[in-house]
Amino acid sequence: MSSETRHTADLHRELAREVRLMTSYSALFSQAVAERLGIHHTDMETMDFLNLFGPMSAGELSERTGLSTGATTRLIDRLEAAGFVRRTTDPRDRRRVIIEPAAPGEKIAQGMRLFGRMGRRHSDLWGSYSPEQLEVIIDFLRRSNEIMNEENTRLRKEHPAND
Repeated sequence: MSSETRHTADLHRELAREVRLMTSYSALFSQAVAERLGIHHTDMETMDFLNLFGPMSAGELSERTGLSTGATTRLIDRLEAAGFVRRTTDPRDRRRVIIEPAAPGEKIAQGMRLFGRMGRRHSDLWGSYSPEQLEVIIDFLRRSNEIMNEENTRLRKEHPAND
């Protein structure tokens, strides 16, 4: 094995370790915020999907999260009761319900405060990279997210959770 091949293998191992740490720390931070807000970790991640992708039907939410329709209904009920989402009627199909983030209230403001410091620190970090470096990082993250989403979908289809 050449020294360049060995070096590349070492870099791959180091990258794999750092990505695993990042996902673990991220999950633990999200769990801590969810606990402070009095909601489930899955509810927190679902709120992030709604904030990132916009309002969607319960079916679309179920598909995006990989949760069963029953689990998704219970999740929406919890988020609605906590004041994080609201159900609205789809203007194109009155039989269809759309789930959307609720108007900013105290709970949402509290969540934003809990994530605020993390956001500012990440913004400072991103400012230390050149635009070209940021493009590579964005490409890596986008492609990694596609893999994670595909593997999550595959795993949930092969081994569905019980309601």
